[in-house]
Amino acid sequence: MTRATPPYAVPPGVGWTYGEADDGADLVYVAHLPNGPISVLPGIAALIWRAAVEGSMPVVDTVSATTGHPATTVREDVESFVADLIRQRLIEPT
Repeated sequence: MTRATPPYAVPPGVGWTYGEADDGADLVYVAHLPNGPISVLPGIAALIWRAAVEGSMPVVDTVSATTGHPATTVREDVESFVADLIRQRLIEPT
């Protein structure tokens, strides 16, 4: 069985890793290597990152399913954040 391709890829020269905040919330650290800057993506931002680069369905759908909020409610914010990640060259469409 093959896994679906994630909707976005991390381009060469960008590194990232998972972390956890003191309160247990998910974190993602991402940076252009080797000089940064390092961006810290907490909570929902980390969820959006993971859905974008590891998910098998559209990012909005993943965020909606995970948070329990309707896709119509989260769509604008999720798409805006993904567009910002693309502008910063931290992800690219697959």
